[in-house]
Amino acid sequence: MPLRNAPLPRMAGHLSFMRSVRAKVEDLSSGTLAVIGIPMEGSKNLKSGARFSPLSIRETSVYFGWYANPQFSNPINIDEQEVFDTSSINERLFDLGDIPILGQSRSKAEELINHSIAQVYNRNATSIVLGGDSSIIAPVSRGIANGKSVAYIQIGGKTPGTSNTKLDHHSSSPLYSLLASGEVKLADTCILAPAENPSIEFLKELSGAGAKIFSSSQLNDMSSKEITDLSLTLSNRELPVIVNLDLSSVSSELHGMSDQPVFNGMSLKLLRQVLVALASAPIATLILTGHNPTINGLSVVKTGQRLIVTALVGYICSRLGLMNDFNSNAN
Repeated sequence: MPLRNAPLPRMAGHLSFMRSVRAKVEDLSSGTLAVIGIPMEGSKNLKSGARFSPLSIRETSVYFGWYANPQFSNPINIDEQEVFDTSSINERLFDLGDIPILGQSRSKAEELINHSIAQVYNRNATSIVLGGDSSIIAPVSRGIANGKSVAYIQIGGKTPGTSNTKLDHHSSSPLYSLLASGEVKLADTCILAPAENPSIEFLKELSGAGAKIFSSSQLNDMSSKEITDLSLTLSNRELPVIVNLDLSSVSSELHGMSDQPVFNGMSLKLLRQVLVALASAPIATLILTGHNPTINGLSVVKTGQRLIVTALVGYICSRLGLMNDFNSNAN
C-alpha cells in the first residue's frame, strides 16, 4: 500500500486531475494521456446533476496528486520499503480542462465535442473523458470514428433491445445510436456487466455476429489472464477502441454515486482488474459516465468518487507502463 508523505497539503495548488499539468492540445504528443471534462446533461435521467461530475472527480483526484505532480513526494511501497518512481506521469498525463459547451445548443455542443476529441486523437494521444451523462458517448465516439468504423467496449450502462432501427427507434442506449449510424458493428462490440439485461432478440444478434457479452458474475469467475485476453480480443481487429465506463456497473455498496444503480454489479477490485487489463489494448478514448455528485448521501458520494479515481489510477499507471506490480496487487 502507498503511504503519502507530501510537502504540499492536498488543498494547495491548481485544480486538475491528480494535480497533473494543465495543457493545450498543442502540448500533446504520441502516447500521452489527456483528461477532458464534458459537463453535459442531455439524456433522460430521473435525477439531474451529472454536469457537475467533471469538477467533483477532479476535486477527489487531488488525493492522488503524488502520482502526477513533482511537488508531491512519490508514494512508498511499505511492503518492499521502496519509493515508487511516478515522476514520468507528470510528463505524459495532462488536463485539458472542460469543453466549453454550457449555454450552447445541442448541435453546437456536439460539434465542439467532436472537434475537441478529434484533435486529441489526431495527435496519437488517448483521451480520458469525464462525463457528463451517457449523451456524450455518441459525439465523443464520432470524434474518433470520423466516418470510419471503431470497436466499442461498454462496461455497465444500458443495452439496446435490438440493433434494428424499426424495432427499437426509441432506445436510449448510446450503443444503439452507434450501431444505427454504422460506426460500430456488432462483431466489434463487447459488453461487460450491463446494467440492464438485453432482450433475447438482441442476445441472439450479439452471439450470431460474434460479439461478446459478459455479466458481472461471469467476470468474477474469470482469472486475470482471461480478463486480459478478453480485452485484447477487439484490439486484433486494428480498429480504434472506444471504452465507456458507466458507474452503473459497480456493486451495491457503491450505489450512492451512480444515477442508475443495479444489484450484483462489479466490485472495485474487479473493475480495477478490468481497467488495468484494458490498458494493454489500443484504446482511443475512455469515457466515464453515470456519475451524479449531487444525489443524497455526501459521504457515500465522496467515498465512491475516491474509489473510482483509484480504479482510474490503475488504468493510467498501467497504460504508461508504471507500477505494474502495485497495480496487480492493489485492492
